Amino acid sequence: MNHWQERLAIISDEASESFAEAVSISLPLGIKAFELRSLEGKRFPQVSQDTITSIIETTKQHRLELLGVSPGFFKHPLDSPQTEQAFERGFSEAFRLMEQLGITQMTVFSFERRGGREAPIPEGVLEQLGRAKRRCRREGVALLIENNPAGWADTGANLAYLADKLGLQVVWDPANAAASGERAYPEGYEKVREHIHHVHFKNWVPQTGNVDLISGVVDMQAQIAALKADGYEGYYCLEPHRWHEREAATRRNAEQLHRMLSHG
Repeated sequence: MNHWQERLAIISDEASESFAEAVSISLPLGIKAFELRSLEGKRFPQVSQDTITSIIETTKQHRLELLGVSPGFFKHPLDSPQTEQAFERGFSEAFRLMEQLGITQMTVFSFERRGGREAPIPEGVLEQLGRAKRRCRREGVALLIENNPAGWADTGANLAYLADKLGLQVVWDPANAAASGERAYPEGYEKVREHIHHVHFKNWVPQTGNVDLISGVVDMQAQIAALKADGYEGYYCLEPHRWHEREAATRRNAEQLHRMLSHG
């Protein structure tokens, strides 16, 4: 078996908000590793204990790997009350559930961008993300930053800036970088390549937004070739973002990713 075949993953709610159903869709596609984000209509960690118990049972039954959680912390503006709410309650609740699940990796965002694409990243963003890093470190949790079009870390260049300043690794999403106005590959990737721990796979076009891997402006075949050449050892994680056709999009994009990874 090629090594990459053991490193296929998906954010579970991309296939279904029922974890068990997401697993039943993903296993025939060779996917046995999952990130957790939304479950049964609620974003982690605002989920029931019954849901967590069910995930633990399903994971043991199928010998799955749970890679990390994405609670959505810091998608709001820097000065929002949600910042302190995350530190007062959100992190504690996330850590409690992560311990049950055996997960030690958390992805956060970089606060809502204000002032246009060229505005410099405020010092407060660095301060709060540094605070989050210290909080996670005390719990033995690795903190990752993900780029998204609405955040201060929107492009590969800005994601790399924060990673450099904070000493953190990142979740690289080329489609999100393209949606932020950057040429994600090769320019964005060249900036952030040294900091990448994990990669999300979807594609993007200006007219309609998120599309299948083979259909967007990012040359995903070239991006995958560069990851391989650079010795990337992380997971190839699907995030189709096709909410009206989750199962079909999961199957379609998994097939496309298989072909790209098999190429060469």
